[in-house]
Amino acid sequence: MRLLVKLGLAGLALVGVLGVLAGCGRTPGPAAAQAATVSGSGYASASAVSSQTGVGTKAPDFTGVDVMTGQTVTLSQFRGTPVLLNFVNYGCSTSLNNVVSAQLLAIRQVYPQRSDFVPVSIFCGCCPAAALRQFATNNNLNWPWVLDSANSIIPAYSEYLWQFGYPTLVFVDNEGTVREVTGAVSQIDLGSKLDALVGAAGTPGRLQ
Repeated sequence: MRLLVKLGLAGLALVGVLGVLAGCGRTPGPAAAQAATVSGSGYASASAVSSQTGVGTKAPDFTGVDVMTGQTVTLSQFRGTPVLLNFVNYGCSTSLNNVVSAQLLAIRQVYPQRSDFVPVSIFCGCCPAAALRQFATNNNLNWPWVLDSANSIIPAYSEYLWQFGYPTLVFVDNEGTVREVTGAVSQIDLGSKLDALVGAAGTPGRLQ
């Protein structure tokens, strides 16, 4: 908890950048009444509804654009590697901005130390792409940043977002199965959860 507070204080340095992201207040849409299906990739199809998902089930696949590279990103492209999905939003309140920035900083501290997972941040479609690019570049946040401009990704995971808000972390193993879902966690706890994730996936643990 103390570490999260420290990260939150460090995140205050990002508030100036976060200010331009104000207005991203879209709320996750309600789940549709549709049965989940599993694609050949091992991930649930994009039409799978959040009410049918949960720990131990296949994560809904998605397609979005990485605002940093302009390339198309899908969850299924990472098959074989554990993935940390980080659902993020800005602009609702200063306190939310601080928690979100602290979580991004925690991921930034952990990611370069290990090669056994891939983080993917997913942003509300109303966030301006140019501001996201500036934010990521200025703070050296080097992983896919997917803008849900079609509002197709967040509804598929809305059950989790309704429970945890922003940020929400979804830990997906190398077979596309959701292993854990949490709200904001400290850097230390994030490392421990990733160890559990890659261990469950049968891949090597934390890299020293």
